[in-house]
Amino acid sequence: MMRANRRTFLRMTGGAAGMVMLSQRPASAQAAPAGGLTVNPRKKTVPEPVVQQDTSLWKAQETAIIISDMWNEHWCKGATARVAELAPVMNKVLTIARDRGVTIIHAPSDCMKFYEDSPARKRIQSGYDDPGVRAILGGEKWCNSLPSEENAKWPIDQGDGGCDCDPKCKSGNPWKRQTEALVIDEEKDLITDSGIAIASYLKAKGITNVILMGVHLNMCVSGRPFGLRQQVRLGNNVVLMRDMTDTMYNSRKWPNVSHFRGTDRIIDHIEKYICPTITSSDFTGEPPFRFKDDTGNV
Repeated sequence: MMRANRRTFLRMTGGAAGMVMLSQRPASAQAAPAGGLTVNPRKKTVPEPVVQQDTSLWKAQETAIIISDMWNEHWCKGATARVAELAPVMNKVLTIARDRGVTIIHAPSDCMKFYEDSPARKRIQSGYDDPGVRAILGGEKWCNSLPSEENAKWPIDQGDGGCDCDPKCKSGNPWKRQTEALVIDEEKDLITDSGIAIASYLKAKGITNVILMGVHLNMCVSGRPFGLRQQVRLGNNVVLMRDMTDTMYNSRKWPNVSHFRGTDRIIDHIEKYICPTITSSDFTGEPPFRFKDDTGNV
């Protein structure tokens, strides 16, 4: 990975809210040469909270996007509605990325039967089971914590499942497929929910830059076999696209902030203890996505 000599530092003055002081760079989406991607990874130091933001140049053919669990329906109606709102913007990002040569991997967990006849599914269904990858991941296992998180307090209470509807929705498994709002290119994309298959494919193709997006950040995006933590353990150059995600958080639970500020708190944790983040601006050249109900108030 080539990296430009450009870094911005910002000393934090008041929790996660201070992060918004870092300027976005929407023009960066136009700055990369052919076959290149200009991205602006952001991370935070600990224990002294300083934001560091770099400008980096990645090769598109060495980059993949993994879309986590953007299901057609979730047991929580609020979560389903936010996926529906997020998906069209996400699809625009994926279209731009695909056209620039980035590998797109759709990972709607527990929905592989729906795609059993899909060429995008069959393309990765066999031949990608690297023994070294299997040894690192320990099989198709979730990773719920990294050594870097050992002394960190999880920033929200999600013990009730995270539904913030009133009355609370009944939990279950209603998802059957990925939302139709995300276009699957059957000639180029991949479909799998296997962490081993994804990691083996990335290794075989020489792909080391990995972007995670989708839902939910405090659960599947971070912990699944293909999630952020396992990508860190594999040694990949992984980032979260922080405006292309959502959390399962009930604002009536600790720390009693709005749903969206709860998401900000998880992003803050990710940037401190797991991996850097970027925004969709690096691809679209437009301002980062924001949910319509996100007023910016706690």
